[in-house]
Amino acid sequence: MDEREELMQQISNLLINNPVKSEDKLAVMMMFCFQLLSSTQTDGVNMRVSDGRVLSLKFELETLKH
Repeated sequence: MDEREELMQQISNLLINNPVKSEDKLAVMMMFCFQLLSSTQTDGVNMRVSDGRVLSLKFELETLKH
């Protein structure tokens, strides 16, 4: 098992064994993703999932309309 797979397994085990609601787990994971995007100076990331859909996470500037 390489380091990436080991990290995935550790995170998976932590999420499975934690009694927090799924919505809260997702919120925590999204916060970590945004922190990682910031630390790598990346604006976004796309991941293709097994059914062909694309999961996107990105920073966008909020536009104000007057």
